[in-house]
Amino acid sequence: MSDSTIAPVRPDVDILADIEEIIVHYPPLQQDRHHFKVRVHSGSVVISGHVRTPITRRYLLDRVGAVADVKDVDATSLHTEEEIRLAAAKVVPDGVLVNVRYGVVILNGKLPEGVTAEAVAQAFKAIPGVERVAESFV
Repeated sequence: MSDSTIAPVRPDVDILADIEEIIVHYPPLQQDRHHFKVRVHSGSVVISGHVRTPITRRYLLDRVGAVADVKDVDATSLHTEEEIRLAAAKVVPDGVLVNVRYGVVILNGKLPEGVTAEAVAQAFKAIPGVERVAESFV
């Protein structure tokens, strides 16, 4: 087979441009765009960071996978606020309120007797996708 019969491979920059078009034409992704990163290398796409909802995550992954010459998509480091909230529900002590915003967990309320703020913060930091824990306890 001669070199002239090999299909040309699109440059990564063109693939990235197509992905950016997906992002700017879907309002939830427009809102989230500063909280996740997209990298393309030899047709392989890696998406990391945070989006607000599982629907937005699914929309992005479905559309990126359909872009011409995308070989594979790795989104193992793309997290949603909902997945973090569900994991937080398993470790939150009584009296503590939890809010999640793009990987930042905000804790406030009143800690139960014998529970330290440091112990609570460490439990939340162990949750995949949590970047930072901010606390304000009474």
